[in-house]
Amino acid sequence: MKEEKVRIKARLTEEENQKLEHNSALCGLSQSEYVRQLCRGIRPKPKPPEVFWQMMSELYQIHSALRECGKYEPSAFGICTEIEQLVLDLQEVI
Repeated sequence: MKEEKVRIKARLTEEENQKLEHNSALCGLSQSEYVRQLCRGIRPKPKPPEVFWQMMSELYQIHSALRECGKYEPSAFGICTEIEQLVLDLQEVI
């Protein structure tokens, strides 16, 4: 069932407006979606920088290569487990 949207109007100071624009842009959200999430009790998080995704891609590649090495050197699986935990920790922080 589609919920009917209600238009609201709010007056902000120039400083408040700039802060809303800045915070919503950091999160990669429109101002409307940013406010909706706040109303639902969700604190939007800033989008990670591109370098974060590059690092994650490299970790996935290393993990994949080590899994292949695990066929010949079982100790590589221990390093894989450490990388998996690192990825989970990074995802939780971001």
